[in-house]
Amino acid sequence: MTEILMSIQPQWVEKILDLRKRWELRTTEPKFAPPFKVFIYQTGNGGVIGEFICDQIDYEFADDITKEWLKDSCVPLEDAKAYAGGKTLYKWRIRSLIVYQEPRPLSLYGFTRPPQSWCYVKEGKTDDQSRDAEGA
Repeated sequence: MTEILMSIQPQWVEKILDLRKRWELRTTEPKFAPPFKVFIYQTGNGGVIGEFICDQIDYEFADDITKEWLKDSCVPLEDAKAYAGGKTLYKWRIRSLIVYQEPRPLSLYGFTRPPQSWCYVKEGKTDDQSRDAEGA
């Protein structure tokens, strides 16, 4: 399965962890169709705190974004439109959330610094057995 590392601010991570936020908004989408695994890097703490499966991506043009379309993203309409900046906005569905007992270093995923938004994890850079041994 293809894997992505995504930087998410703490206030949004909190809403994902308590299952209020079921869609993550982005201004770009991957070059391949879901499903794929997303590792969550919480900005500010220097670690990967969990993962989810993105099984669906929807999009809307900035001028057509509605409160209904934003449902379960926890993002107010005006903030979403400002974030879109007049371009297409994508929402990535969050499924099968796994929260790690301890944050994991970026080096485990082949990185020395987090992505600005998201990036692909190179094949072979993650080792499910070593992650499982750490208590996923």
